[in-house]
Amino acid sequence: MDRTYEQLRAEVLELDRESQGKLVEEIEEQWSAELDDEAYAEATQRMEAYRRGEATTVRAEESVARAESNRGL
Repeated sequence: MDRTYEQLRAEVLELDRESQGKLVEEIEEQWSAELDDEAYAEATQRMEAYRRGEATTVRAEESVARAESNRGL
């Protein structure tokens, strides 16, 4: 039988604080790994686009200046 969100939530809230904390840490680690994978994939796509001549680069100073300008600094 599949548990619903409400059933799972109720079970988690019945756990002691230490067990809840461990569960949160495991979920955060999984999400972090997924984000790392996504960031790596994005960086790889950008590098490949640069190598194919489909993207250009900007000097770091110019990039920072643009960012500050956009933020109104």
